[in-house]
Amino acid sequence: MKKFFLILIAGSILAVGNGFRMSLGIYFPDLLTSTIFGASAIGLTYGIFNLMWGSMSPIAGAFAEQKGYVKTFFVGFLGVSLSFYITSLAISPIHFLLGLGLIGGLSAGVISVPVVIGGVSKYFDDDKSRSTVTGILMSIAATGMFIFTPINQYLVTAFGWSLSFQIVAISYLLFIPMAFIFLLKKPESKNKKKLTERKILDVISFAFKDNSYRYLILGFFVCGLHVALISNYLPVFAQIKGLDTTIAATGLTLVGLFNMMGTLISGRVSGFVKKKYVLSFIYFTRAIVITLLLILPTNNFTIIAFSCVIGLLWLSTVPPTSGIVANLFGTRYLSTLFGIVMVSHQCGAFVGSFVGGLVIDLYGSLDLAWILAIIISLFSAFIHFPIIEKKQSEEVFA
Repeated sequence: MKKFFLILIAGSILAVGNGFRMSLGIYFPDLLTSTIFGASAIGLTYGIFNLMWGSMSPIAGAFAEQKGYVKTFFVGFLGVSLSFYITSLAISPIHFLLGLGLIGGLSAGVISVPVVIGGVSKYFDDDKSRSTVTGILMSIAATGMFIFTPINQYLVTAFGWSLSFQIVAISYLLFIPMAFIFLLKKPESKNKKKLTERKILDVISFAFKDNSYRYLILGFFVCGLHVALISNYLPVFAQIKGLDTTIAATGLTLVGLFNMMGTLISGRVSGFVKKKYVLSFIYFTRAIVITLLLILPTNNFTIIAFSCVIGLLWLSTVPPTSGIVANLFGTRYLSTLFGIVMVSHQCGAFVGSFVGGLVIDLYGSLDLAWILAIIISLFSAFIHFPIIEKKQSEEVFA
């Protein structure tokens, strides 16, 4: 029962963080029409947000593993609340970038996926259960996008982006008590070993000598680009094509809904199929789906169909990716090492966010950005094949 509540509340932390972050694209059209920021400036801010989010993940993971997860999440929720309030007062692109991009990104990185998954994984011993639990966590996390996308759509329609950000700021303060779930006592390991104290830099240096870890980092860059490009620009894409932006909001809501199913399936399948093959399948299928979005006539049905299919593939990369890291090195430093993989993901998110805004300003279209997304998706599909997975993970840093 304790593990049930742990998974439920830890997943809720992810849902809150991912829900607001992945529905920021809802604010894009209103920001374009009611501010002087411009698409490139907004895209750059969203990109910096993702880059800071990723950069903070391993730092927050290392801090949590050394000082505790409760303190870590408390700081994260407080920081995100502060950033949204500061951003709501922005009157210049620099103010907007510093508030949301810098402070918001760093704070959101503290309550990010690697930190939460690393914390929860320490309560489970074997690969199969960890993959399944990660799938469940990411499925709960997906409810955030499903729940908060229509909420954000309502807020921005009713109040505009500035007041909406202030409401979001207050909301984050209400989520702080969820951090206390990590006060639960960890179970005794069946294969108890005396663990040696290690410097984080030594752990990271050791991990980077592993080719499989490096391939995983390269591949996850692509996932970040896809997620940022689609979540930030699907509303603008619909607007450019002459559709009502509410259809894109509906689409993003469906992404969240189908993401719940996709992550559960991915987590389950990753327990008995080699995780690298699961990842290759996901990236190859994404390339096909984005190609169809590019070449088919753009209408309401196309947006809805695209959202449903891409939702199945959305965060389904997380269970096999985190599972490979745990398989290679164990769970002791999983928050840190998966956090580094997430840096690559968020570097991709930076590129997706910035390039999307840039090509809109330059060409008034997202076609070039979609083509880039297709090409690197195929790259990622192939880069996972050389990864070597162990039959059974063990604590490398014992």
